[in-house]
Amino acid sequence: MVESPAALATLLALLAAAWAGAAVADGGDAEHSTAAHWIDRCTAADAVLLDADGVAAANRRLLAADRSVRDLATLSGDLPAAEVRALVAALSREPAADVVAPDGGAIGRADRDRWNASLALDHIPARVVPRWALVTRRAALRRFPTFDRARRPDSTADVDLFQESAFFPGTPVAAVHASADGAWSFVLGTTYAAWIEAGALAFAPRDRVLDVAGRSTRIVTAARATAAPPAGAADADPVVLDMGTALPPGDDAGLVALPARTADGGLALLPARVEPAGALHDGPLPATRRALLTQAFRFLGEPYGWGHAHGTRDCSGFVCDVYRSLGLLVPRNTGDQSASPAFDRTVVEPGWDRARRLAALATLAAGDLVFVPGHVMMIVGHDEAGPWVIHDTLAGRLAGDPPPEPMNGVVVAPLARMLADGRPMVDAVTTLVRILPAAAGPAPRRGP
Repeated sequence: MVESPAALATLLALLAAAWAGAAVADGGDAEHSTAAHWIDRCTAADAVLLDADGVAAANRRLLAADRSVRDLATLSGDLPAAEVRALVAALSREPAADVVAPDGGAIGRADRDRWNASLALDHIPARVVPRWALVTRRAALRRFPTFDRARRPDSTADVDLFQESAFFPGTPVAAVHASADGAWSFVLGTTYAAWIEAGALAFAPRDRVLDVAGRSTRIVTAARATAAPPAGAADADPVVLDMGTALPPGDDAGLVALPARTADGGLALLPARVEPAGALHDGPLPATRRALLTQAFRFLGEPYGWGHAHGTRDCSGFVCDVYRSLGLLVPRNTGDQSASPAFDRTVVEPGWDRARRLAALATLAAGDLVFVPGHVMMIVGHDEAGPWVIHDTLAGRLAGDPPPEPMNGVVVAPLARMLADGRPMVDAVTTLVRILPAAAGPAPRRGP
């Protein structure tokens, strides 16, 4: 895993070179691998399905109804120790099964004891006063306050069980606990609660943090961009900006106000220019099928990164980042996305036959989501082969004779040819989710 900002910037440059020449589509010709192909097949691609008020209402509905997300604006005052301890303990659980180091080396009781000791649960005061901050760089969210890595002994996949997700620059958080060595903070964010390096946080009073977050109206719409280190920043490395990152506008056109950490850990907003040109949009993109498809295809060919590792993203992170560029909040993890009471959901019963499953899939539009156990895919359209999806896969497989090589990264494929544990993927579908209304007009039905 790449952790330092300098190493991450170098990796992203290498990935960009490899990404540009990557094989980006399986199961079809090059035509299927363009957003334009699917936009042309999309009915009313430019219809605005939710206006700005509708997007705001959808986000409020999610924050009110879904326990996997948190409305930071409602967090004020202090928290009892028991609540903070429960938050940390809910995430920082020892792996129930055996785990090994990435090289296969043993992880023993001493390692587990060290992880548990780092939580400093006995040092939580009776009442915890949150320390508010903005994230200043792309920073990993970890299960324990460590960069130790662990994997299952029977797996060679690049999956670090301690990697949860990542927060992007400008993300507001409330720090409610510190690791035993003080190098990590346990933070509450809108979409996640986890450990983050304390050095990635710039602290300020609650009202200032929420005010800056509320004024963050310049949205990164490129798959990734960078901001040159602003004058006065403690860190001289370029700041990586992923799709959906929101920053306040700068004083001059073309600039943003980049959160930076001062020498004493405080918050400064410094002017910075974002590259490439055109990577920013004033406000979220319109909630249209065209915008969804355009944004999703910007990631085509990007390698897979479990929990936003390696400067990339995983299947559910891909969905979050695409929808975030339209201003829409989505729960971070696949299970929460598929079960959210705030979305229009269709539960596919195990007893449904193939014809009924395909009929349900045929009702979905571009941007709608298809779930199988542990994985999410986004519909891009339909043709004579049935529904096609774009998704971020670690080792996706297609049927064939001989079987094609496993896919890794963001790819487009016909769902009817995809396999899940050796069986047709269609037979493994569990849930269909519509985040946007099927058409412009009244909000869709909510709930199961």
